Amino acid sequence: MRRRNLERPRPSGLILNSLVDVALSLVIAFMVSMPLFFESGIFVSAPGAARAGANEPGADIKANIYITKEGKILLNEAQVSFDNLSELLPKLLQRSVERRVVVAAEEGVRYEQVMRILDLAKQAGAADLALLRTRRVR
Repeated sequence: MRRRNLERPRPSGLILNSLVDVALSLVIAFMVSMPLFFESGIFVSAPGAARAGANEPGADIKANIYITKEGKILLNEAQVSFDNLSELLPKLLQRSVERRVVVAAEEGVRYEQVMRILDLAKQAGAADLALLRTRRVR
């Protein structure tokens, strides 16, 4: 008995169907996940020396928060508790145009406490968060 060759001829060259499917799946996955990367987290900008003199002094209401090693919180150089800060900061930011909060901390302050203040400021409506770094005086 003679055997016939009924098999289809194999295509010569690359099969791009599966490659295109994988590439389109990756593109769709990135498009869906990108907003999650940009919306979560706290974005902080460091105040630079060039921007320091750009605004007139006293033109806007500022919220400067300073955290000491002992856990004291100073809002515009007045000592407040964390609960009091959560009440005062939204009122202060409502009157501000830029809604900028500058947070500074002494050396040795726990990262968790700074993040707690930054999170509170973000929830209070701060549009711009800045961390102020002070240099050690020798």
